[in-house]
Amino acid sequence: MRRARRAIVAIALTSAVAGAGWIVLGTLDGPWGMLPGGAFQGPALPCEAARWEQWGDVPEVELEVRPVSPRSMTTWSVVYQGNLFVPADFLSPWKRWPHQVLEDSRVRLRIDNRIFECRAERAVDEALIGELRREAATKYDLDLDGPAARTEVWWFRMARRTE
Repeated sequence: MRRARRAIVAIALTSAVAGAGWIVLGTLDGPWGMLPGGAFQGPALPCEAARWEQWGDVPEVELEVRPVSPRSMTTWSVVYQGNLFVPADFLSPWKRWPHQVLEDSRVRLRIDNRIFECRAERAVDEALIGELRREAATKYDLDLDGPAARTEVWWFRMARRTE
C-alpha cells in the first residue's frame, strides 16, 4: 500500500512539473527537443528561396503552425523530386498540428538556423504517398513492412505562400 501511495505521489509531481513546463516551453524560441515550443524568432525567407535538396540528409526540422498563436515542434522530413515533405503520423493520439494546418496552411519551417515562410499542402495522391513512405524508410532506416507501414500518415509539401 505504501509503494502504491509513493507511486501516485511521484506521478502527481511529475505531471505538475510537466504541466508547468508546457507553459514555459510555449514561450521559447521554437521547440526544445521533442517538446513543443513557441514562435521562431528572427527574419524569415520566402519558401521559394529554399533549395530543399541541400537539406535532404538533415534528420529533423522544426515546424511552426498556427500563426495567430504559434506553436512549434520538431519533426522528420523527406526531400522528393526537389520538394520538402513533412510527415504527420498518428501514433500519438494528442497530435493536433496536422488538423491545425488544414485550418490555416501558413507554416514556418526552420532548418539549419534558417526560417522559411511556407504553405503546407496535404498530399493525397496514393502513388506519391507510397513514394514518400519508401523515401522515409530509406532515410530513417525503417522497415517498409513494419508497424510504421500500417500507421496513418499525412504528408505535407512545403510550398510557396500565395498571400
